Amino acid sequence: MCLELVLVVLALNGVLSQSPGCDFAQNIAVGTTVDISSPGYPGNYSPGIQCRWIATCLVGYNCQIDCPIISIPQSSSCIDRLLLSRTGDPQLSGAEVYCGRGTLSATSVGQRLSLGLISSNSSPGGYFRCRVYAVASAPSPAPCRCGERKQTRIVGGEEAKINEFRMMVGLVDISIRQIKCGGALISNRHVLTAAHCIANQRTDNIGVIVGEHDVSSGTESAAQGYVVQRFIIHPLFTASNYDYDVAIVETTKEITFSDIVGPACLPFKFVNTNFTGLKVTILGWGTLFPGGPTSNVLRKVDLDVISQSTCRSYESTLTDRQMCTFTPGKDACQDDSGGPLLYTDPSTGLFFNLGIVSYGRFCASNSPGINMRVTAVLDWIVSSTQYNFCRK
Repeated sequence: MCLELVLVVLALNGVLSQSPGCDFAQNIAVGTTVDISSPGYPGNYSPGIQCRWIATCLVGYNCQIDCPIISIPQSSSCIDRLLLSRTGDPQLSGAEVYCGRGTLSATSVGQRLSLGLISSNSSPGGYFRCRVYAVASAPSPAPCRCGERKQTRIVGGEEAKINEFRMMVGLVDISIRQIKCGGALISNRHVLTAAHCIANQRTDNIGVIVGEHDVSSGTESAAQGYVVQRFIIHPLFTASNYDYDVAIVETTKEITFSDIVGPACLPFKFVNTNFTGLKVTILGWGTLFPGGPTSNVLRKVDLDVISQSTCRSYESTLTDRQMCTFTPGKDACQDDSGGPLLYTDPSTGLFFNLGIVSYGRFCASNSPGINMRVTAVLDWIVSSTQYNFCRK
């Protein structure tokens, strides 16, 4: 990317309604190149337009986009903007946002890539030209394994089997030697958790523990601790309503995978799913009831995902990046924050990390729990880690 081209991070829901005649979809055959350019190119595009291009490549291939010419009026918030989703999100939620002059090259993380253009009603106009073509997919990390269950504290939950959930991580407050938040392994260096768990924390005061089950016993599980190298907190995290409550904890050393430690699958295949009506499993060592003691053993509980409209009747500040769970008498509780919402894919039996426990009004009350929606930040996760995630 040329340095004159500006990448900004904005709280965007994406391109939701395209201008007439400005919504395109193209299948990219191997060995062919498809040109994409702004309306009216090489002249300027018109003010007040919204356009979208979706490119789909064959199985075993990624879509590569090269833009040798970009000239979009530059402003601090990119009033005119070029949007790029490497996951191919049709709504361009969480897309990278560019303006200014320069060049751009990017590769999709799957078979699909989407591009959007938005111009303001007072735009002086601009232009861009890109080309899209198929490239053979790079091999996933070998062996490509994720979301596996080991064969063999949560309100209203039950004790999980020892090391049943290989991806579960405890974030330890080193000063008091206590697990304060949960997290989920997504690679051998990265833990996905809630931003509020590590905001205002120092890396030398937080440790990562994997393979843990009973924190009061040193014999039941093969727990291992890892030192934290850095925190990556989503730049749009808002403490007032917990929007974009997501962060990545990166360890200094690679985490050793085994039959009892391994990553969850990220939900690339579910990017267009709203999850309403599904059951998800929440894990944690949190309190067993509000204000009560934390659980010594990892506990699990199955909860129902409810619709956004139903949840907004309880929580008016709910955003599209959040998802809600509610099952009478069951809930996450204090110190369960940051843990995963795991969905078992019925076709494979693999665990997919659909969400991150964020907050609730009261544990197991008549109001839903609020969680961060992982599908809303897949582009950010990929770009922040530069990791070639396993895709199942």
